[in-house]
Amino acid sequence: MEEITLSQIIFLFFFSGFISIDRLAGLNIMLSRPIVVSGIIGIVFSDIYAALMIGLIFEFIGMLEVPVGTTITHDDTFGGYASSLAMVLGIVSPDAINILAAILITSLLMYPVTYSDKAFRNINRYLVNKSIIKNTYNNENKLIGLGVVLAFLRGVIIYNIGFFIIFLFMKYFKLIKLDITNLYDPVLALTLIATFMGGYLLRFLTINRLHKIILLGLGLLIGWFI
Repeated sequence: MEEITLSQIIFLFFFSGFISIDRLAGLNIMLSRPIVVSGIIGIVFSDIYAALMIGLIFEFIGMLEVPVGTTITHDDTFGGYASSLAMVLGIVSPDAINILAAILITSLLMYPVTYSDKAFRNINRYLVNKSIIKNTYNNENKLIGLGVVLAFLRGVIIYNIGFFIIFLFMKYFKLIKLDITNLYDPVLALTLIATFMGGYLLRFLTINRLHKIILLGLGLLIGWFI
């Protein structure tokens, strides 16, 4: 694992909270998109290529869902944050099996992270309803400020706990010596770009999201072997 400086730790503290605020519509400036998150992490940790390659995967995973109305899509922001951070810190080895393992565990963790998203939205809704019941006027700024703070804390706590779980998982998984494809092979980069486009097209299929993920996963698996 690469050494991490105090300034980088401070950056991660504020950055994880900031992208959570953006995702929960506190800012809504698209900074929370996985490709943007991974790019910034790549710049800060001086390995933008590896960060963008893994961030690109979670960008098209996020494209499998179209946010409609009040639908809460799965937290691909966490996917981009945790996976790209694991990549630039050397937690994930640059070979196909380790990358796929990291994608799998991160994708699974996206489910409980998304539940935390729903939980914090419910807390905000409760606070608003409580204010309405009590007929509390001119309380909007206080509620907005509290919502922003809660969203920030959610990012700092949940995103980094998720990253730590990935770290523990990959620490033991790396003991398995399987080296098939090097991440820095240009052919692999082209394959990821093609898969990105495939993920974008899959979002328009009118089938269950789980079936979309299975279909995308099978395509990735076949692609790795080819």
